[in-house]
Amino acid sequence: MGLLVLASSVVADVKYTVVAFTKNPANRVAVQVKGNTHYLQTTKDLPYIWTATVRGVSSSNSYRYVEFDRKNKMVDREKDKRYPKGSFKTATPNDFFGRNETFIAVPKLEQIYKDVRPKPSKVFDNRQVATIHFNVDPAEFDHMMQNPRDREIKIKANLTFVNADLIHSSDNVRLSISGNSSRKRQKVSLKVKFPKTLPKGDPFFDRPILKLRAGAADPTVMREMLYVDVLNAVGIHASETSWVRAYVNGKPQGFFLMMEDIEEPFVMNTIHRGTVTNVTELGSLYQMGKAEAPMIYQGPNAKDYKSNVYETKVAGPGDKDMVKWIAFMKDLQDFKSSDRDAVAFWSKRLELDSFLRAMAVDYLAGAWDSFWARGHNYFMYLHPQTNLWQFLPSDFDHSFNDDKRPNPDLPYREWTPKQGSQGFTGRPLVTKLIIENKAINKMFETIVLRITDRVFNREALYPLIDAHTKRIANEVDWDVKIDRSHLPGSPFKRSMKHFYVDIGEDTPKYSGGQVLGIKPYVKWRANYVRANVGK
Repeated sequence: MGLLVLASSVVADVKYTVVAFTKNPANRVAVQVKGNTHYLQTTKDLPYIWTATVRGVSSSNSYRYVEFDRKNKMVDREKDKRYPKGSFKTATPNDFFGRNETFIAVPKLEQIYKDVRPKPSKVFDNRQVATIHFNVDPAEFDHMMQNPRDREIKIKANLTFVNADLIHSSDNVRLSISGNSSRKRQKVSLKVKFPKTLPKGDPFFDRPILKLRAGAADPTVMREMLYVDVLNAVGIHASETSWVRAYVNGKPQGFFLMMEDIEEPFVMNTIHRGTVTNVTELGSLYQMGKAEAPMIYQGPNAKDYKSNVYETKVAGPGDKDMVKWIAFMKDLQDFKSSDRDAVAFWSKRLELDSFLRAMAVDYLAGAWDSFWARGHNYFMYLHPQTNLWQFLPSDFDHSFNDDKRPNPDLPYREWTPKQGSQGFTGRPLVTKLIIENKAINKMFETIVLRITDRVFNREALYPLIDAHTKRIANEVDWDVKIDRSHLPGSPFKRSMKHFYVDIGEDTPKYSGGQVLGIKPYVKWRANYVRANVGK
């Protein structure tokens, strides 16, 4: 080991920055480069961000980060050297201790329908794993975590977000537990709301309401990201996503998928692409996520519908007391599946093609906790310019053979619950349009085959799955080692063995209609669709 050198005594040639949570608060972090070891410095406000400038080195020199105790004894060192390969000139990215590759390239799926994604935000980049740190009152945080089913608990936090290119801090962020059934688990999802959300241009790069999705029921923590990848490829409005490590008061909280929540800012940035900056200009937005919401007309008044079934997020112009939403469901009730003008009828009320594409992905990915199978986890938005309803899917963790279901050979006509089956009430928007109307059915089958041929198949998805696996394997390994035994809720017992098995091998294990893993499911579903749909 070379001589220890104080970073403050040298002239800068290359600036090194790393996020590191030391084993002991008194420990220090250093960088080893060209045979010498240079201490890095930190600050009281950001004690986990270490930086220094080193003279006499260049961006072509390999390096690694190390941790020393107060007696200058090494207590931790990165296993492998970092090889920047000229990726920076005078400063490294904001590295993360122990994560030797800051960026891992992710292949893009073919864009087979119009790309409707908003202008990329600085905080969403699935090539890397960002870090979020919350400073909170320990007692308040512990109270919230010990009472996950209390939806009224919201606490203040100071947040620092760090990725390779950005260090951003915000005060007075609202932190709460998110989700429904996931509240019953030890690892819960979190909601982050910045202090002011509107107008456009305010906190957190126009993404002021976020969810940190725990993926507590998904050993791969990958299914939702993969689902969004497919939605983007087929031109469906979807939340931006990227992975993050979260810490609270310097302690590990977990590995999460960060997603923008579907509320007013999402509608402004994603659907209206920044052309609308005031909530009063928005159309109606309804959320259906807490109970079965099958779009069945039950009467002309809002009181005929439970508020936890169709929750009004935004009441657009002229839609007081759900009047426009109820009118849509009344049209659905009155519609005759045999109508030869069905395409024209629904094209005046619904973004029909977009809805069919969303349902195609729902079926292909086997999203058994979404609209088609369960009647929830979706939003409807009435675009004020087109006066058309838009279907917005959400919450995709129960997909891609989650919990080893459904059978990939299941025909799409059997994907729709029948009246009374398992307590479900049916899906008239699916049965009347997709299943029973010949013209719309033909449109749907054409869409399913196109998506299967060009996106939902092993040739397209396997490389993406492999890239995501490489990107997050170490993060999942870190997450499963976090002790959550002091928290209420059921544990989800998993290990790295579960992680790799649930992704699956290239050669599937297939017996009696049962598939093991994401990859085999994709392969068998694509094979089935190609052999049977449209025949």
